Amino acid sequence: MNSIVAVAAIVAILSFDLMLAAQQAAQGQAGAAQGGAQAGGQGRGGGAGRGGAGGRGAAANQPPAGPAPRLANGKPDLSGHWNNPYTPNMAGNKGANALDPTTLMPFDWPRKGEVLTDAEGTKTFDLPYTEWGLKEWKLYNVEKNGDYAGSCLPFGMPRSLNSPHGVQVIQHQDALAFLWEQNTWFHWVPLDPNFKWPADLPPSWSGVSTGRWDGDKLIIETSGFNGYTRLDTNGHPHSKDMKIINTFERVDSRSIRHTFTVNDPVAYTRPWTNVRTWTLKQPTDVIMEYSCEENNLGLEDGTIVRWKYPDRR
Repeated sequence: MNSIVAVAAIVAILSFDLMLAAQQAAQGQAGAAQGGAQAGGQGRGGGAGRGGAGGRGAAANQPPAGPAPRLANGKPDLSGHWNNPYTPNMAGNKGANALDPTTLMPFDWPRKGEVLTDAEGTKTFDLPYTEWGLKEWKLYNVEKNGDYAGSCLPFGMPRSLNSPHGVQVIQHQDALAFLWEQNTWFHWVPLDPNFKWPADLPPSWSGVSTGRWDGDKLIIETSGFNGYTRLDTNGHPHSKDMKIINTFERVDSRSIRHTFTVNDPVAYTRPWTNVRTWTLKQPTDVIMEYSCEENNLGLEDGTIVRWKYPDRR
């Protein structure tokens, strides 16, 4: 009976994801038609087409956006409550959303799109996997082995960036903070070039970040992961040696162009990138308290399999 309930739950979640994606895509197209969403054609980069102008508190029927606001030091101000596009599958259909970091265009790799008949569930060779990465991808099965997110453990930096609940960005000239609505987590990014993280910090769920400016583009590098997390809801793997590079460009008063590059030679044969567009939420939409632990009935009654710490390299 528990297996039937688990399957039903997974089907319901996937159905909700598809419904949300369709709704957000329709909203994104409407916003583009009004000229309110810039860089709308970046949907190929991993989610802008689905959620670039959608989600709770999305802008609608607004006048054209104004120029990007700036801090006193002249740098773009990324502060605001943002709708970061829900991206449950960074690879896209058979790897269509994995872009070359330099050209931001699709690229090919051996076996791209090949159906993996020996994998758990329906999967394809949708990213340029190493042997280790492919094994991790094939074995990922939340119904059988559980998922750390279902057990209310930290999402990690990549999956937080991909989550659909929104994020409040608070910026100072020397630092920036992401306040994730998801489980009321946060991630702090120093921008002061003189700041140094302690050398003896242990690996962590979200890693540690440093930020620097390249003109008006903010570049954030994150490393120091414990290797327990996954990149996205679909479960694409990474190792503890992964480094991610996220760039943020304030396009105008209502949007941010975001690139997300995964560099993990243990899991992937080469780096790859997603491109998205963040849109500012309505002023009446505020970040809310979120507690995964409260009312997680699926975990309490056994419908959700409790996740166990893996043997990560």
